[in-house]
Amino acid sequence: MGLGPGHKDYILPKATEILKSVDLIIGFKRAVESIDFIEGQKLVINTLKDTIDILNKNKELNIGILASGDPCYYGITNYVKNNTESEIEVIPGISSFQYLTSKLSLPWQGAYLGSMHGREGEFISKVKENDMTLWLTDKKYKANVLCKMLIEEGIDATIYVGENLSYEDEIITCGKLEDVQYKEFNELSVVIIKK
Repeated sequence: MGLGPGHKDYILPKATEILKSVDLIIGFKRAVESIDFIEGQKLVINTLKDTIDILNKNKELNIGILASGDPCYYGITNYVKNNTESEIEVIPGISSFQYLTSKLSLPWQGAYLGSMHGREGEFISKVKENDMTLWLTDKKYKANVLCKMLIEEGIDATIYVGENLSYEDEIITCGKLEDVQYKEFNELSVVIIKK
């Protein structure tokens, strides 16, 4: 179940309907906390492997797996498909890219979409090749690190960083790379780089 960017207001009605009908809901702590308005048995997992273990041990149950954003974009879908024979149905969620570009009124057709989660090799080349790129960050490649990498390459761009999107403590930062490079950011942010 794609939960969107996080806040319950952005969970699609179809996802809510299905979650209310399953036997068990599993997900990471923050995801489970975001559906406090749904009754039913919930189980917090600590690793992706926990998901597979639960599916394999409870084949008779209809289990809802929570995923932030869209589960098919660098999400849990491939992992589940590759590690279990359980039948799956994916309900999409509003992606963090959709949410942030909408908050900024920033059209994003033609933009390159990428993830820094273990895939840093293509970052510089994709930014050079495209007028606009959107990235999911990780603990190694936070937004300020990306700024420094681009500055070292002589790239001039504006950066937009979305943290805790859709939550009460949401922060959206925008500025030139030079102005943002020393700011600290959440490791799980959304970054837009526009040349």
